[in-house]
Amino acid sequence: MKYKDTSISINGHYLGESVGSKLADSLSPSDDGYDAFRGIEHIGTLLQDAMGDNPTPLLISIEITTLPTKLNYAVGEPLDITGIVVTGSYSGGSSGVIPVTNANVTGFDSSAPSASQTLTVTVDGKTDTFNIVIT
Repeated sequence: MKYKDTSISINGHYLGESVGSKLADSLSPSDDGYDAFRGIEHIGTLLQDAMGDNPTPLLISIEITTLPTKLNYAVGEPLDITGIVVTGSYSGGSSGVIPVTNANVTGFDSSAPSASQTLTVTVDGKTDTFNIVIT
């Protein structure tokens, strides 16, 4: 039987869905039915881990903190993101540099001149953008 665990909530949001019964198990009087939480839900900066006591940081956002060295391209040149620094913000208030590759960047097309082309960096569904010029 599944039921919402209403004993643990923050601002009216429940931290998980308990599995079992709220009634004590007749074979084990100490069992209150709260053996596991199903699913992971992020509320503010609190993360309830699906199974266990060690919270897993959740990536909340990314920011390009240093632009790539090359922002001006000639027609036909390949993408070069050397020098880019992307910083991730995580649940619990931590942050750190996230390695990115060309595969994380979309929107690049050097087949024709462009006064301003917006490229998007995506990591775990979080995005930030920067602009380049193609002459």
